[in-house]
Amino acid sequence: MIINGIQIDEQKLMPKSELLDFLRENGEDDRALAGIRAYYHDYFGNELIWRYPISDGKHLGTFIAIVKGGFISLPYDSVDREDGELLDLNDTAMFNAEDMQFFIDDWRLFSDDLLTAMADMQRILSGK
Repeated sequence: MIINGIQIDEQKLMPKSELLDFLRENGEDDRALAGIRAYYHDYFGNELIWRYPISDGKHLGTFIAIVKGGFISLPYDSVDREDGELLDLNDTAMFNAEDMQFFIDDWRLFSDDLLTAMADMQRILSGK
């Protein structure tokens, strides 16, 4: 499989259960994700974990990570100054195509709205 232009050997990806066990043993937070990022970076030259800082209607945001067999959502509801996002591992879920389309559509709506508002702000601030 290819993602972000990187050829991924799926056999070198962590299984979902191993990833979750690692997080449970190491803090269930963004700091713990650093170990997984380092593991993936060593093998693939990319962390292969993406922060999705938009609420899905239930959680403040989520991380999207690649695992054997697909992509997992690692949601969070709070952020700690030292540990970063505090993960809610009870609500982790594998993505399907429909879930990913929802996240794509939601991101586009968020991004388009913010860019339009900022362009208006810039126009107002420049006196036009």
